[in-house]
This record gives sequence, C-alpha cells and structure tokens, in this order.
Amino acid sequence: MTLAGLIKHLRYLGNAVLIAFALGTLGSFFPAIPAIGELGPVLTANLGIWITIVALMGTVIVFRRWRANRRSRSMVLLGMAAFAALGSAYVSARQVGVANANNVHIDLAQALLAGSQTDDSLKPISVTYAQHEGQGIPLDIYRPIGGKGGLVPIFVYVHGGGWGAETLKQRQADYRWFAERGYLVISLEYPLSSDKRHTWNVAEPLLGCAMAWIGANAANYGGDLSRLALWGESAGGNLVLNLSYQANAGTLKPSCGGTLPHVAATMALYPVVDPARMYRPVDALLGPFGRMMGDNYTGGSPEQFPDRYRAIASATHINPKAPPTLLIIPEADHLVAPEAAYEFAAKAREAGVETRVIRMPYAEHAFDLRSGGIGNQMVRQVMLQFLETHGLKP
Repeated sequence: MTLAGLIKHLRYLGNAVLIAFALGTLGSFFPAIPAIGELGPVLTANLGIWITIVALMGTVIVFRRWRANRRSRSMVLLGMAAFAALGSAYVSARQVGVANANNVHIDLAQALLAGSQTDDSLKPISVTYAQHEGQGIPLDIYRPIGGKGGLVPIFVYVHGGGWGAETLKQRQADYRWFAERGYLVISLEYPLSSDKRHTWNVAEPLLGCAMAWIGANAANYGGDLSRLALWGESAGGNLVLNLSYQANAGTLKPSCGGTLPHVAATMALYPVVDPARMYRPVDALLGPFGRMMGDNYTGGSPEQFPDRYRAIASATHINPKAPPTLLIIPEADHLVAPEAAYEFAAKAREAGVETRVIRMPYAEHAFDLRSGGIGNQMVRQVMLQFLETHGLKP
C-alpha cells in the first residue's frame, strides 16, 4: 500500500470514529432512540473525556479540509464532529456537576487514564464458607492496606451479573481502593443460576451462611462486627438489599445455621429491586437479557411464578429495622427501569428507613465499572462518605 493509500484509509477510519461519536452523543441526549440510545451512555462511561478530545481534534481537521474543498459532505462531517465534541463535554460536565453537588471531587486526569477493574497483584485470603451441590462456595478477604492495627469496619461486596454471571473478583480495583482507606473488604460468591439451575430460593440462604461466617470469624481478620456494611450492583444490589433488610429484621434464615450480624449500612448500585418489572422489557435490545435473567433465576415468568418474584422483590422485605440505604441510579438505564428504584426508595422512606438516592444523568447500567472513570470516582467517594456518616470510619 502506498503512503497516499494509507492516508486515505486512515481518513476513512477517522471519519467513522467521528460519526460513531456523534451518534453516541445523540443517543446520550435521546436514550429512547433504538440501539443508539444505549450506545451513547456506554461510550461516555468507557471513553468519557477522550470523546471530547478526539472530537475536538477531528473538528479542527475536518474544518481545514472543508476550507480546502468546500464539499457538502465535509460540512456534514464537520457538524457531526462539533456536535460530538460539545455534546460529550456537556454530558461529562453534567456528571461532574452531580458529583460536586454530592461533595465529590472528580480528578479529570485520572478519568482520562481510567482502566480495568482487574488487579492481579491483589492477593486475597480465600475461604470456603459453605457447600452446595458438592462444591465449595468461597469468599475473599482483603485486609486493610497500610493499616495501623486494631479493629476496622467491614465492607462486604456481592457481585452482580443477573444472578448467573460474573465472580467475586468483579471489582478488584475497588476492593484495593477501600482496603487502602482502612476497610476489611470481603467479597462473596454464591451459586449462579442458568437455564437448568434456578437459584432464587438458594442464593439468599447461602449468602446468609456467608453473613453468619463473617459474624463468627471477621474479628480474626481484624474486622469490627459492630461496623458492618453491604454493597452490590445490579442483581448484587438486589441481593444486598434483601440480605440486609431480612438480617436486621430477623427473617433471613441461613441454610447452614448460625447467628447473623447487624448491618449498619447498605449501598446498592442500579439494583434490580423489582425483578418482575425487569422481565417486562424496558428496551427492545436489552429487554431479552432481562427476561433471560429472570427465567434462569426463578425458572419462568412473573405470570408463572408470582410468589417467587414476590419473594425476591426488595420491596417485600422493607421494614423499620432496615439499615440506612444508599441507592445510586443511572438515569438512562435500559436494563433496569430507574423508576423502579425511585418507587422502592419512596416505600422505604414511608416505612422509616433512611434512604438516599443519587441520580447520575446520561448514565447507563454499569456506568461505574471503568476504574477511575467519572462514574467510578463518584461511586467510590459517595459510598465512602456514606460509610463515614453512619459510623463506619476506620
């Protein structure tokens, strides 16, 4: 390939990137547009400020090209590039503004370098807390990094993945972040569902075993049982709400017995508070995944098994003894209807549960998984503040 041919191909590639960024930005502002409505928030979560930088560079390049040839297609591309640059900057500014309104400082340099949650250098202490169908169910323990000794608060994580995917290693970078701030972080595994394995009546009682294990053993690892909090996202958000609310009310029955500790605070990110509602498509593209998750977890639809869906709905377990609760909700969630979380929060408040809701504009489901991104920085710091506000400061 000649140099001229290479430059031509690079120009086509650059044009395609600018068009994709423009369509993604359009989707951020109009999430109801099929497919494009999901693309925008996903691009923002994963690329963030890079979209603005690249689109600005593209605007300059295309403008020079347009001045040279005055072609209408260059003018169209110029408009798309400028729209992507300005629109994405506005989206990021709105999200930073929400963070600032919640006393969170966003490091834009860190957001530019946002990366994976994987951290292979972080070596947990792995323990089998229960057995199920002949297999051990593990939990991972991450001791405080650089701690000064003494008992420290316990921060327990339950992963999402539609009750049937992901692992207890899901948020390693976040585990490190909290461990560096003095927390004993414990990540729990649970039996995952599939089309042939429905775990709706198994996951919570077994996670109750994990809670009982923590109650009996956390002090051996430096954990202060009187300062215990739970945290999870998506299906894991559903589980931590159900676990903590039932544990404090005395209605959670661990399948292996034991005494459950009191939960001082619960934090749920875009939780599936109403699995029956997720089963009914919020979105034509992601809706089938919601139905698949419900089918695998419960064995069928809400019409087939209304009692099962009622049992796993978080509103079922609202009670005055429930711990203070933080909900962080992306406003452009196409998998889990944000309105379901708002309605849950209203019911919890009516029951006397201290409930705080933070809405993240232009954000899609799992918007915070990019370690160090704007969403991830906001979630980490807001959760840290919530812990400290409720007496769980190291």
